[in-house]
Amino acid sequence: MKMISFCNKKGGVGKTTLCKNVAYKLALDGAKVLLIDLDPQATLSVQFSNKNIDRNKSLNKIILSLDILPIQNLIQSTKYKNIDIIVGHEDLINSNVIVNTSYNLNNRYSLADIIYQKNQETFDSYDYLLIDYPPTIQELALNFLLISDLIVVPINSGSGSYKGIVDLQNTLNYICQQEKREIPVFKFILNNIKDDENTSFIIKLIESENMLNSLLNNIIQHSKSFIKSENDLHSIWENQYYWRQKQAYEELIKEIK
Repeated sequence: MKMISFCNKKGGVGKTTLCKNVAYKLALDGAKVLLIDLDPQATLSVQFSNKNIDRNKSLNKIILSLDILPIQNLIQSTKYKNIDIIVGHEDLINSNVIVNTSYNLNNRYSLADIIYQKNQETFDSYDYLLIDYPPTIQELALNFLLISDLIVVPINSGSGSYKGIVDLQNTLNYICQQEKREIPVFKFILNNIKDDENTSFIIKLIESENMLNSLLNNIIQHSKSFIKSENDLHSIWENQYYWRQKQAYEELIKEIK
């Protein structure tokens, strides 16, 4: 099982869109995918929900139980073949308080390790675990970032998304130093870039921090019709068009799988 996190400490850069379309394509190619939605807004959960989804089965159910409930109790089928999900819920807003009050400083960043170890057989029955994050990264999110095999960070041409990269890296670097952990692998992807958009500024900023080797070669281009598809909660793979986006996602998946 490979755990891939889609995260940036900046909203509106396309984390959920990337996570959704990568999940759909992996499943379409036969992989078994588990999604975890850590965003209280639960947009990913809405887009994958079927009529039988219980919206209350978020990860808060586990962190409220110090005995760590079986993860299988939270996993639900989606409307798509080969894709299951642990849904997001607004109660995740309280996760930071719960973790800080229920776990001491010595094991606060071991929560995701414990959840994985106690449920390893269930997690390893999937080929991929993809996690969607909120822009505000607190303790529960940090726990799963720390054990990720790969963190995919979508960015646009603005300085705000670059600041999100730096803030995220600084936070994880600090925790990994304190916890004596290896720093997770980061990869940046230019996302939703318009044809006439100049990306040289953001690339120079990345280069100035010696992070150019973490920038993926692929670029996800902007498409007005693709945005309509997003608003209709469809995946690009369900439509005969969007060939440019489909090709870009296929190249992205080759780089991260």
